[in-house]
Amino acid sequence: MELTEVNLEKLVREIIEQCPELQPPHAVIAIQSPLLPVLADDASLTQCISNLLGNAVKFVPRGVQPQITIYSEPVGENVRLWIQDNGIGIEAGQQQKIFQMFHRLHGEGAYAGTGIGLAIVRKAAERMGGEAGVESTPGKGSRFWVQLPRPNRVRERSADFAVQCRKDLQPS
Repeated sequence: MELTEVNLEKLVREIIEQCPELQPPHAVIAIQSPLLPVLADDASLTQCISNLLGNAVKFVPRGVQPQITIYSEPVGENVRLWIQDNGIGIEAGQQQKIFQMFHRLHGEGAYAGTGIGLAIVRKAAERMGGEAGVESTPGKGSRFWVQLPRPNRVRERSADFAVQCRKDLQPS
């Protein structure tokens, strides 16, 4: 998997444009610009964001229009992308279990799905050197996040390494 600098804002907007269920009148999505760039595999990150947005529009009470806010923030040498929704929320005891393969909180009749979407999100984030998680309150929605390295983190480390190599090569 090759990690490159990804324009997160451009990618999120493209995903929304390609999915009718993410557009009005089906859902209202607010992007708090700018979304910071990340170091990621484009295809894997597309899958992560698509899965999280798909869940945000799927897991809302009947008759409620999905309201989603997307924003990012720096976290140390990483960027955390947040996808916040007005959905049904998740009990504290289930918040880590939902990232397990085939784990479903609801019976098959309540909401469509296979129970693999969030497992894919977490595994893809980990393979890109990041992580994924959730904060949620039942009945009040959820805030899912994917945290990935900042692109300049690799450049900074490469530059530091080059400086150290030059120092090591200089005669004493």
